[in-house]
Amino acid sequence: MKISKRQLKRIIREEYSRILREGRLGYDEMEGNMPSGATDLMDIAQGAFEAGDGDRIINHWMQTLGEAAFETGQVDEEDFMAIQMYEQQYNPNRYDPGLMMKLMQNLSQDAIDLLYGG
Repeated sequence: MKISKRQLKRIIREEYSRILREGRLGYDEMEGNMPSGATDLMDIAQGAFEAGDGDRIINHWMQTLGEAAFETGQVDEEDFMAIQMYEQQYNPNRYDPGLMMKLMQNLSQDAIDLLYGG
């Protein structure tokens, strides 16, 4: 099943709202060296990979962070470079939690918040 970019954004917004309502957004003790909300984004990405849309979500994140870094200034260029490095290493057909965790550790809180809000 393929999903459109618009549907993906809606899913991310809905999940983010649900997580906020449940009070689950915040510091994750197990993954304390990642920005707040990073583990939830990892879960969303894993779901996309399982649905066969891993390539689509990574491309969407790259485009979002690229525009935010170079056009609007919402995030630093380092955030875009982090997702670019991930994009060069990942397999679009298989979710790699270690590689995804490495990406999340290299993203700023602003980047995580932006990807949530989509």
